[in-house]
Amino acid sequence: MKDFRSIAVFLFVGLAVALSAVALPFSAQADDYISPELVKVTTPVYRPEFSDFDPALGKYTYTVSWQGIPAAEVTVNISQDDQYYRSEVQARTYSGIDLFYKLRYRAEGVVSSFDLTPVRTTIDHQENSRHKNVEVLFGEDGSIDAKRSQVGKDSKELHFNPNNFTLDPFAAALLARSLSWEIGQSRQFDTFNGKSRYLITLTCEDRKTMRINGEERDVWIISPKVVNLTSRVPSKKLRSAQIYVTADKHREILQIVSSVFIGSVKTRMVSFEPSAEPAPTARIARNHTHNLYE
Repeated sequence: MKDFRSIAVFLFVGLAVALSAVALPFSAQADDYISPELVKVTTPVYRPEFSDFDPALGKYTYTVSWQGIPAAEVTVNISQDDQYYRSEVQARTYSGIDLFYKLRYRAEGVVSSFDLTPVRTTIDHQENSRHKNVEVLFGEDGSIDAKRSQVGKDSKELHFNPNNFTLDPFAAALLARSLSWEIGQSRQFDTFNGKSRYLITLTCEDRKTMRINGEERDVWIISPKVVNLTSRVPSKKLRSAQIYVTADKHREILQIVSSVFIGSVKTRMVSFEPSAEPAPTARIARNHTHNLYE
């Protein structure tokens, strides 16, 4: 059941249950852990393609099933003003699952609407009797400040500059979705979740039409590969995964199907409630640079 905790962490990225190892790995042994500032990696700097990307604002609802058994519900609320996208993810296991594994999860990401770089990430994670919190701040100079706390334990802080184009899960989600994809094309993202850094490689496997909620949608099928750069022990949880993303200007995540160590998990969008607030007509950077929408 622990794979459900990753649903909330990466649903907004479109990696969801496929990335079990990425979800707040507080349990890693000290001898296996490499501090994030010691990681040396170089990834491309991607720029959002706003001319063909217009994410729908509002509330997405997903259901999650494990081995065909309904297990959890995840909601994703996306809003926007002139400077920021704000994404809020909440996940909770169903009452029947709570008897064996109880998850109550909330995360919020603030991302620049100008260039889709991260600004702030906060996470409140209650898993059975354990309660964890994370806050990460991203400076304009590339610096990262992170604080992690767990009830009954001392808080831990990280202050470093990765010297690389490093994103949080929310920013990685929006940036990956903003890009157009060709079959066989791969892109890599250095992603930090508050404790660990991950090299996430996304590859477009196929493009096809699928029916969901009674509607035909043209989708890209994206396959993720994840390497924990701060662990000396490779994860064996993820076997394979496919992320179904609409090949239109909204780039909506319709479905995620994954095969993990304990079976298969399917995350499927069941509804969308559009925001009553209209999208702004300009993007303003943190340094107050002003661009009109294309």
